[in-house]
Formats: sequence, structure tokens, C-alpha cells
Amino acid sequence: MDTMTTQTATTRPQASSSPSGEYLAIALMYFAQGVPIGLAFNALGAMIRHGGHSVAAVGLTGLAFLPWALKFLWSGPVENACARWGMPRFLWSTQAMIVATCLVMIPFPPSASLYTVIALIVLLNLLCATQDIVTNSYAVLRFQGRRAGAANAIQIAGFIGGMLIGGGGLLQVYSSLGWTVTMLILAILMAVVYLPLLLIPGWRNTAAATTATASRVRLRDLAKHRDLGWALLLALSFKFAGTAVSTLAQPWLLDKGFDLEQIGRLQMSNLVFVAIGGACIGIPLLRYAGNRRAVLVAMILSGLLMGTAWMLQFLGAFSSMALYAAFALQSLFEGAMFVTIWALFMNWSSKDRPGTDFTVMQCCEGFGNAIAAGMIGGLGQAYGYGDAFAIAWASAAGVLLITAICLPRLQLVDK
Repeated sequence: MDTMTTQTATTRPQASSSPSGEYLAIALMYFAQGVPIGLAFNALGAMIRHGGHSVAAVGLTGLAFLPWALKFLWSGPVENACARWGMPRFLWSTQAMIVATCLVMIPFPPSASLYTVIALIVLLNLLCATQDIVTNSYAVLRFQGRRAGAANAIQIAGFIGGMLIGGGGLLQVYSSLGWTVTMLILAILMAVVYLPLLLIPGWRNTAAATTATASRVRLRDLAKHRDLGWALLLALSFKFAGTAVSTLAQPWLLDKGFDLEQIGRLQMSNLVFVAIGGACIGIPLLRYAGNRRAVLVAMILSGLLMGTAWMLQFLGAFSSMALYAAFALQSLFEGAMFVTIWALFMNWSSKDRPGTDFTVMQCCEGFGNAIAAGMIGGLGQAYGYGDAFAIAWASAAGVLLITAICLPRLQLVDK
């Protein structure tokens, strides 16, 4: 037996953290990784524009997406490092670098140092995307099977919470107190967010003992999954219709007369209802229907509601209350779909390379989102909002067909 495997086998019996402690741990970890995403995509653009730069300069924030799209490339070395040093040491080391990066950003406001702050934001997201690989590995190994649904609901809620704080929360601080105080608060937040892990009985031993069973994790070993092609196809396609609708909805609402503040509040409302739907619909659905059937049911229900924007466009005039209610309902079932699909990918991932397998599925989702966002803009320009929303809604039927074909071909830990 390989030395690394032997060490893993001998340390596993020491793991003794409680289930509630493990749920709290992934909530904190995913929350921490959601904060820089929220800062980059929901706050930084407004900060750049407020600093006097052009709208074109706002597009530079897209560079922060690259680490999240490409993190699968270094997922194997990260898992190997965790097996060598233990997850707690790796997490706290990278967290120290994250806090240091936040402190370094203090003297570089976007108004005076645009390219420097963009580079530092990309570095911040690179560090957090790397941490996300570790969190994925921990989540897969600790929660595969019947606990996967609850774990993924907590993952989604934690990540959304981080995005809300990093986006709207920090933007409010910035508007009132300026860049220096905002970055100082961010550094303090990132410094304390992992401290509760020290208070969870046995968590350090549990995390240190939770490593891949393979002696060495390599990206090319992903090909050992005979059903890899079906998993990749499902990961690329499952969010296509939802991304297309949400991307087109932003300019559509602007043209309907809504301002940026109203659209921002709607987005925050939608995120909250996604988290609620994941917990209140997704988890019971997994419990009573099983993973495959739960995915199919959630996909059907969310697909039917992808026509929300088309129906509002067809009506012509609608109130803010109707808008909020319609998208809240759509978001509830999207949240249920997210929990069921990520529970599926968690139960699909191999214990030999859990972080790598799960991370590859996340990156595929990101690439699928990029394709959907790129296509729907051209369709909206060419055919108008009504027809573009109708095409996006129709694509949900295609996604459902792909899902129905892929599901029976996937090999899961918990069938």
C-alpha cells in the first residue's frame, strides 16, 4: 500500500466531529468563497464606474471569472497537497494569503489604480477558487449518499450568503465609508470567518483525515469514469435555459424602465428564494424521490417556469409586485433543481479524486453558462425580447431531454 494511502487509513479513525459541526464547516467554507465572487461581479463594476472610468472598463471584472472557470487545471495538485499537509493547514495557509491580499488592496482604490486593483481582485479569486477545490473534496467525502442533498442546500445557501455580503453589502459600505474602510472590513471578515472551525469539536482531526483514497490525484484519471461523457454533457447543459433567461432579463428590465437599484434588489430577492427553494423543496424531493427522479422532477418544474419572463413580456405592462412574485416562484424551483443536480454530481464523484471530479463539473457548468449568455444576447438583438425569451424557454425542453438521456447512464454512489 502506498505511504499516502496508509497514512490516510490510519488517521481516519480519529475523525470525530459531529454532523452538525460538519454542516457548519461547509457553510463557513462556501460562504468565504462566495464573498470575493460577490465583490467581483456584483460590486466592483459599480465601484469602477463610480471612480470615473468608462463602461468598457467595467468589462475588466470578467477577468475574475477565469480562476473559477479554469480551477480544474490545478485541482489534482491541490488534492495532493491536502493529502500531504492536511486540509486544515492548507485552508488556513491560503486564508492567510487571502487576508493579506485584502490588506494590500487598501491603498489602491479603483479611481486611481484600476489595473492594480483588477490584478489583486483576480488574485483574490484565484486563492478562493483554489480553496473551493479543497471544500469540494471535503464535502464529497463527508456527505456522499443520503446527506448529499442537505450538504448541497447548505453549499448553495452559504455561497449565496457570501455573494450577498461581498456584493450588495460591501457596495453599501463603499457608498457610505469609501474604499479604505471597505477593504479593511473585507480583510477582517475573511480573517474571522474560519475561526468558528476551531470551536467545532473534532473538526481538525476530521478534516485532516479526510483525503482522497488514491495515492496521487491526476486530472487525466478522470477518464476512468466510463460515464464521463454523459456527466460532462449534463453539467454543460443543465443551467443553459436559466442562464439565458437571467442574462437577457437585465437589459429587458432596463428597457422596461426599471433602474439599476431596482434590478439589483430583484437579483438579491431571486438569490434568497433560490436558497429557500433548495432547502425547502430540493431536500424533501431528494429524500422521497431518490436522486435521479428528484433531478428529473425538479428539472420539469423549473423548466415550466422558465417562461416567466416571456409571459410578462407578453402581458406588456406589469407591476413591481408581479415581477418579484413571478421571479421568486421561478427561483424557488431553480434552487430545488440546483440542490438535486449537485447532489447527483456529489454522488457521482470518485473517492479517489473527489475535489477534482466535483470541480470539473462546476467548471463545465461555468462554460455552459458562458455559451448561453453569449448566444442569448445575439438572439435578443436579432429577434427582440419576446422571441428570444421564447427560444430560451424552448431550450428548457431540450435540456430536459438531455437530462433524461444522461441520468440512467450515470453511476452513482447512492442509487
